[in-house]
Amino acid sequence: MRQYIFKRTLLMIPMIFIVSFVIFFMLRLNGTDAAMSYLNASSIAPTDQALQMARAHLGLDKPLLSQYYLWLKNAAHGDLGISYMSGRAVTPDMIYYFQNSLKLIALALLLTFGLSLPMGVLSAVFKDKFADYAIRLFSFLGVCTPNFWFGFVLIGFFSVKLGWLPPFGSGGLLHLIMPAFAISFMSIAISARLIRANMLENMHARHVSYAKMRGVQKTRLVLGHILRNALLPVVTAVGMHFGELVGAAIVVENVFAYPGTGNWIVGAILNNDYPVILAFMLLMGVIFIISNLIIDLCYVWIDPRIRLGYK
Repeated sequence: MRQYIFKRTLLMIPMIFIVSFVIFFMLRLNGTDAAMSYLNASSIAPTDQALQMARAHLGLDKPLLSQYYLWLKNAAHGDLGISYMSGRAVTPDMIYYFQNSLKLIALALLLTFGLSLPMGVLSAVFKDKFADYAIRLFSFLGVCTPNFWFGFVLIGFFSVKLGWLPPFGSGGLLHLIMPAFAISFMSIAISARLIRANMLENMHARHVSYAKMRGVQKTRLVLGHILRNALLPVVTAVGMHFGELVGAAIVVENVFAYPGTGNWIVGAILNNDYPVILAFMLLMGVIFIISNLIIDLCYVWIDPRIRLGYK
């Protein structure tokens, strides 16, 4: 097990290198001129001389491979460059905004697990009854509802009409509830349906029939025999949901004026701020690579057969 973790951790290094290489050259070859955006943001007339000076100042006059080598060398020491628009170092800004987004995404993941698991179990146990129909209706609405529109609905009801929750900004837990629920609404719906489907499939498995013949209590049968074997596809789905939550956070954070990576990256994209965009994409790549590693480790913990395979 330790050897497997060590190999997967080493494999992350070339994967991150490849991700950074592809993103760097895609940004440079997208046809936009960062020097022009830099001059416009600085209220400087974009003359030929001003453009040449701006490209020299931003390091855009060097060959692409040289630009990438210098960026990679600095990134290895934690320096992701200087924002073209703000003139501040990218790394401290990224840490600040990502900390805020991480709180939001963590709460959204908690809501996804905490709500979809009991909903899926109840829907499977009480199949074709009122609880099942209600949860399936909730899942249908969750899949069909855009998260940004749902965010406006939450603001209108809980903030404007009832006055229970703050509509915008950041602060304590109350500021996180509505954006986290708006982000996780679709993931909760999908996970609940997936848990239901897998539990219904495992209810007719041979080992469940043997457990019933041995007189295993219903609660233990559902949680220990049916649910545990139904969790493997759900773990994979959660890894996919994590990407959905990160993508949804970019939009929802702007709806709630939340100071996270969503506001940060949208402004950078509009202004062709290459260092910020590159740092954000690299951060997302690292997050996805780490989340895939965690999912594989969860597989080993859930299914003993996979654990024996590693041994």
